[in-house]
Amino acid sequence: MNQQEIRNYIETYFKAFDSPFITETPSYFTVQLPVEVDKDLGNRPFYWTYVEKIGIEPNPLQLTFVFEPDSLPEGLKGEELPYGSRRLHQIFDSAKKHGKFVRLYEELGTHNGRPRSSFPLVPWLGVNYKAEFICDQKKDMLLSLGMNLISGSIIADFYQKVQSLELTPKLPDYTFTMQPIFGIDSAVEKIEGYITRELEQHDTKWAEYALERLKEEKELVESYYGEEATRQESTEEQESEHSEKLQKLLVEKNTRLQELTWQFEPRIQVSALNIGLFYLQTPLLS
Repeated sequence: MNQQEIRNYIETYFKAFDSPFITETPSYFTVQLPVEVDKDLGNRPFYWTYVEKIGIEPNPLQLTFVFEPDSLPEGLKGEELPYGSRRLHQIFDSAKKHGKFVRLYEELGTHNGRPRSSFPLVPWLGVNYKAEFICDQKKDMLLSLGMNLISGSIIADFYQKVQSLELTPKLPDYTFTMQPIFGIDSAVEKIEGYITRELEQHDTKWAEYALERLKEEKELVESYYGEEATRQESTEEQESEHSEKLQKLLVEKNTRLQELTWQFEPRIQVSALNIGLFYLQTPLLS
């Protein structure tokens, strides 16, 4: 990420929390942290423990972020945010923590200069998933799925489709939300069934090749420890010591075979990254 991309990201982050911007210039901005953001970024857990225990009025921090250090007014101090910096990772972690679930409404336009009246918004459940194809190699696939909670229809690329819409966290005027027919649990179950069917149609060559490599690696291990066992039989004279060393070889071999299975055996793991309820007026087509 370059500095402009970083600035765009953190401005979006603070705006999502309705954080007041005290000063905004091309070279820097100063923002007032809300309480929940101060707890994530302020690095003062003892202060917040004290505030909550005593019940006093909190005093969240103001932070200044610098993007063009050569253009700063004299005496102004602030934080630069190079990619990989600790502060930027704090912001990423905070966004991830608070962004796992969202509720957004489509902002309606006007009709003949006047707001449309009493317009229904259809509830959609949107979930972003990561499917991991794991063996000795790894490939990730992102799935963004949305389910209409009235009709039960499921569409792919949901996030891409809603990106072009004007969304707001507050219910717009002159709108109402329709009562969903499908609950969240049943919708998630249907979406996960959809994912299962999609993955069943996925090309399985990667798994077949992984199993072939696993077989080859196991054969090498069996061959190596077989030779070691034969060598022990030809060199050891004392039976008890011979038995102990063979047992040790067997344990080592089984451990290595288990490690190979964990490393090479193909499997797919699917995890939900974030989830949201979207109330939309625009029809979304698959």
